[in-house]
Amino acid sequence: MTILLIEHGASRRARHWQPRYQNWLQQQGHDVLTLKTQADETIDILNLHRLLERANEVILLAGDGTAHWLVNQLTEEQAQRLLISVIPCGTGNDFARDIGLYSADWRMQPEELLSQRQLDIAEINGIRFLNAASDGLPVDLIRQQSAGMKRWLGKFSYLTGVLGWWLRYRYTGQSTPVLSSVLVGRYLGGGIQLAPTAKRRDGQLTQVVVAAASKRKLLGVLWSVLRGKHMRHPLVKVTRDNEFTFTASALEIDGELYPLPNAGKATTLKSFIKVRVPSKEIQP
Repeated sequence: MTILLIEHGASRRARHWQPRYQNWLQQQGHDVLTLKTQADETIDILNLHRLLERANEVILLAGDGTAHWLVNQLTEEQAQRLLISVIPCGTGNDFARDIGLYSADWRMQPEELLSQRQLDIAEINGIRFLNAASDGLPVDLIRQQSAGMKRWLGKFSYLTGVLGWWLRYRYTGQSTPVLSSVLVGRYLGGGIQLAPTAKRRDGQLTQVVVAAASKRKLLGVLWSVLRGKHMRHPLVKVTRDNEFTFTASALEIDGELYPLPNAGKATTLKSFIKVRVPSKEIQP
């Protein structure tokens, strides 16, 4: 088997695990191709497509942002042909968490202990996403957070950002929701379980909308979200469907900011990718 090992160039955790995976895979008799992402995305894309022609599996030593980048580069044929193994080496790792992948060494085990799963993703305006597309609070957070903040605080950078947003927030009686997210999986923002009932293999998306309210009431919503008790909160509306319409001046998609106006439908791409997982894991 020919395996493409993709390392996120800015991740210390990825740098730690890349030589270990490369050595282990070669010892198992696999041909190993390597790609280390750089600052120049154009070069990365050219190298990726050249290497994907030869690969049977992609092992991704990275987080949600690089996984988002990968699925948006795949052709439909490649998405159906390639196996994808995600090694959680990012800040949030929401996709890996949602499919039960927590340790970085899970792929280093015999083939008979591994399984394959066909999983749904979603798309809006030609942009595919693994976790969520959001308007409101997530857009504000990504505009406020620096790369250094994410690097030093890790998954806590999202919680710190939410607190800072709440301190700045002023309620003026507006009707626009403070948050509107369409999710494929359960998690947003480094482990916040915004859509606890979401499943990745039923063809459905989950929309979570939080209405505007006073700072005191919103603090109650945020506390409910952190405790996973928000599904029946009066300011929260949760809907399940296979498509939702967005009208927004900007969107946060899988942790990336898309600043151009985005008006369109978020739709499910049923069983679009094929991933490896440990056989013992129970998948959503």
